[in-house]
Amino acid sequence: MLNETALVAVITPAYNVGPWIGEAIDSVLAQTERRFEYIVVDDGSTDDTADIVRAKAAVDDRVRLVSSANAGSGNARNLGIRESTAPFVAFLDGDDRWHPDFLRSQLEVMERTPSSVGVVYCHTRVMLEGGQVVALRWQPAGACDLDKLLAENNPPHNGSSLLIRRSCFDEVGAFDTSLTSAVDFEMWLRIATRSSTPLFWGNRRYLVDMRLMRTGCISSNRGARFAALDKVLAEYSSQMTRLHPGLAYVRPAVFAYRDGFDDVAGAWALQARKAGANQLARNSWGASLLAWDQAGPAGRARMRATREGVRKGAYKGVAQALKAVNGARARLA
Repeated sequence: MLNETALVAVITPAYNVGPWIGEAIDSVLAQTERRFEYIVVDDGSTDDTADIVRAKAAVDDRVRLVSSANAGSGNARNLGIRESTAPFVAFLDGDDRWHPDFLRSQLEVMERTPSSVGVVYCHTRVMLEGGQVVALRWQPAGACDLDKLLAENNPPHNGSSLLIRRSCFDEVGAFDTSLTSAVDFEMWLRIATRSSTPLFWGNRRYLVDMRLMRTGCISSNRGARFAALDKVLAEYSSQMTRLHPGLAYVRPAVFAYRDGFDDVAGAWALQARKAGANQLARNSWGASLLAWDQAGPAGRARMRATREGVRKGAYKGVAQALKAVNGARARLA
């Protein structure tokens, strides 16, 4: 049953997330802001995802299961939007989780920001498959327009971090189901260019835990993501007004080099270089791109190996530090 007094439509697109969907649902039901309607869209899962959702719905009527044939996250989100009515929309992926204050804090930020803000996003923590937090993902706070969305490679970072005015979807349409990846990023860029509330706003609080990519999940297919992203960048970078369009390609080129997609990275590096070497050298991402681009195949292989070792050590260090903090809190409780 839909909640006629709901402020937020919470939508969880779910596909084969049986090990984690229960935790995601529990994090929604634990929200301190209670005025929400909750729809879980099972996107044709072949595991026990739907069964777990049904079990949750049987004991809490705020959970509503909508089932569809497998058609991708964009279609699942579109279906959830159509099935809901609240003036704000928030998506929580089936393998992520929210802090109990996610909805309350996001609504408070939306209320005190300019009327031109259509989307509020928060900071993200990164967790392993088992739920252990291993890193903090820095994201800029405050106003974020189209140029910043592109030059800083999607500051909202993941689809579970946003609160969105329903009017944005009314004005710009549904998620593009023809894209195999970058579906959410394309929507955010569309809102920033075609809606009457084009600004995004960063909330300083860490309110969402994002699970690291699982083997087989759509975002783990880097080749498909880079192909889709190339299409999105070509369409929207030309609409940048404050910054050079080449800056939209800097971070994607670095990511592609890191993942070993040198052909894609090289093409994007050519676009980035149009902004000028001086412009690229002004920040760490531009300098990183120049280093990767000039290193050559052997040099890039060494850079990847070094980075992977540093990354694993950093995750281990953060996990140990957080474990120590939690242990100290438990002793004081």
